[in-house]
Amino acid sequence: MRRYSGPLFIITIILCTLIISACTIVKIGEEETEGDGEYSTWTKTGTGFQAREYVESIWEDKLIPIYEEQAVDYVTLMTALEENRQAGIDQYGLTRQTGEPFYIFKVRGTARVMEFDDSSRNGVIRVDHEPVDGVADAVLQVGPVLRGTAIRDSVEFIRFTDIGNQLQFAELAKELNNRMRVDSIDPINLENIEGKQIMFLGAFRLDKDQELEEVVVTPLVLEIRPE
Repeated sequence: MRRYSGPLFIITIILCTLIISACTIVKIGEEETEGDGEYSTWTKTGTGFQAREYVESIWEDKLIPIYEEQAVDYVTLMTALEENRQAGIDQYGLTRQTGEPFYIFKVRGTARVMEFDDSSRNGVIRVDHEPVDGVADAVLQVGPVLRGTAIRDSVEFIRFTDIGNQLQFAELAKELNNRMRVDSIDPINLENIEGKQIMFLGAFRLDKDQELEEVVVTPLVLEIRPE
């Protein structure tokens, strides 16, 4: 076996030592993640994600203010979509994609409740927006079963990669709907809501080929207005 010696060998050893000393060794699971917040560790591992805790941390301070600032008048939005669907999507929508693209809209409205339909567990109210004309022009789901992920998908700061995995992401959507139900639906006597004037902030999903008449709004905030 040939033995290496001499100045060239010594220089090689010194260079290797310098390179190794300049590297930082990081154990698996200790990688740095983006963001300085409490929840940034979920980006890589999803470990420890608590949907209820997370919803509590964003509901009042982040989520509702975004809706108050960005929600579009429901009638204005629907008129825009009827006149030019793509232009309305471009102006007011948030594009999401899981396979086929779909669009999420944040809306607000003042309306009169025409009907409370509890023929299924996914109860809805049909409302007539101001100025009322006696014809329902929107549907809001009020449960007790609440479907869809419109609230979760309506804001850009909630990202799948920050949560960890598909089960946790689905749990987050469920918890957002639950929080809305506790805050906005449970305090209301739905059996006595017909004829009442309401104010709402909410969101809905519109699929690529979906008819506008099929839109169902998930309220974030729902209040009966005093008269």
